[in-house]
Amino acid sequence: MPGRWAQVFIGLIFFSQLLGAVPASRAGTLTSETFFLPSGAGNPASDPYMDMVVATSPLTTWGRKGAIGLQGAQSIFPSANAYVNSPASIVTFKFNIGAAVDSLNATYGAGNWTIASPKLTFQYTYYANNPILGGGAGNFETYWVANDQWAFGNGAPAGNSFSDNTYVPGTDPAYATTASDLLAWAGSEADLGSTSYNWLGPATNPNYAGWATAKTGPNQGMLTDNLAADPPLINDMTSATAAANPNVSLYLIPTIDTLGLTIFTGGGNVTPELSFDIVSAPEPGCLTLVLLGFIWTGCRPRRRA
Repeated sequence: MPGRWAQVFIGLIFFSQLLGAVPASRAGTLTSETFFLPSGAGNPASDPYMDMVVATSPLTTWGRKGAIGLQGAQSIFPSANAYVNSPASIVTFKFNIGAAVDSLNATYGAGNWTIASPKLTFQYTYYANNPILGGGAGNFETYWVANDQWAFGNGAPAGNSFSDNTYVPGTDPAYATTASDLLAWAGSEADLGSTSYNWLGPATNPNYAGWATAKTGPNQGMLTDNLAADPPLINDMTSATAAANPNVSLYLIPTIDTLGLTIFTGGGNVTPELSFDIVSAPEPGCLTLVLLGFIWTGCRPRRRA
């Protein structure tokens, strides 16, 4: 009998691992969703949905001119080939997905679908006609944060340098360089993975007069940040509603000082975008039946000859 219970125990472990190993991507793909940052007056993305917080003293913020910078302390200003003055900064994005989730629930039924392959995609540019935006290769980490109660504060009149835009405590996101520092403001967070950016400086100074906002072209391109389908992110997204919890927030931190990534944020469908697949929620019913049958077989008494 002890040998039989050992067999049952091993079977439980095996099937529990098997159930946990069924990826969402194995489920049927129902549709895909894409969300752009909305554009506001003058073309840049609307203030509530993006922010660049700069590590000056005191902190300053930037977000209304059509581009923001994610950068470390050793990024360079491309046209001058010199360090940007106090350039280190983080970037936050917020996407309003509540109405779409309501629609998905109406179409497929709440609990019958989930999210797979989430991605953050944006256009980067080598054009840096403002010395607050630096360039350079490096890595950044992307976090999901539970705190959606933030916006671009702009506590002073907008100008052409970050010093013209005073950080507004309680409105702008906190400035953090580590997960532990971020947690106090975030409330809850999840590390969605690291992304590398291989900045290739232009051979000559860019012709700023000739630059365009197309997704392709000289000195610019697209970068995809593949996000881990971490349960806190997925739960936040699938529980969103237009009425109560419409937004999902992402917080980007440079992890290498040389990183300098200028992200274009102005103009319709070239603003940063969040996309993901909608898949059928995995149904472990068949595996559960097999597991129950295995347990029943192991536990039922043998007939004696």
